[in-house]
Amino acid sequence: MVICNDLMEEITNMLSEFVTENKKTQIEKVLDERTRHLSVVLEDIYQPQNASAIVRTCDCFGIQDLHIIEKENQYSINPKVVMGASKWVDLYSYCIPDINNTISCVTNLKQKGYRIVATTPDANCKPINELNLNEKVALVFGTEQTGVSNELLQMADEKVTIPMYGFTESFNISVSAAVSLYTITEKLRQSSICWKLSKEEKNELRLDWYKKIVKRSDLIIEEYIQQKAK
Repeated sequence: MVICNDLMEEITNMLSEFVTENKKTQIEKVLDERTRHLSVVLEDIYQPQNASAIVRTCDCFGIQDLHIIEKENQYSINPKVVMGASKWVDLYSYCIPDINNTISCVTNLKQKGYRIVATTPDANCKPINELNLNEKVALVFGTEQTGVSNELLQMADEKVTIPMYGFTESFNISVSAAVSLYTITEKLRQSSICWKLSKEEKNELRLDWYKKIVKRSDLIIEEYIQQKAK
């Protein structure tokens, strides 16, 4: 159901009566730190603990959108690890059979103005802390065994790496995501870049989160709309 802006505001105000003041305050604080200037892409990862940990990391660092490419492996999360974070992060899945889901994801993101930045253990690539954030960035992490696919590497606008100083060649993917997102979000927050959500995006998310908090919210909204139509 498409809801116009005025009706969206009315429904949000109506649902707010069922939300505690503490929760509303928390939501406003989180909304003010949320961003879509940076998005995360996961390509074909298969371990539920890694998938879950990255969702949780995205929420913790204020990343709203997580794009999931399924190829050989099906994406699944472990509720005990994700700790409810998937409730607050928007997950976009690319899993259509007989379709090149990597191309679909990359094309979609580029059409939305994102630069595709692939992570790699290659020490010859640019260190992640030097990444230019003036444009929107979609940061890509690949499968646990082989990393980002060659196909996606060729489609990427840029490649970055986390500098390492030990014998081990690479981080665990969930650790790599946590280090990368901390590095980038700190740099973003210290910049003059306009990285926060727009007023319209905040309004949409606020309503979406209220609906997830309020029990039987769909029935409450339906009844409210029916009453208005009388």
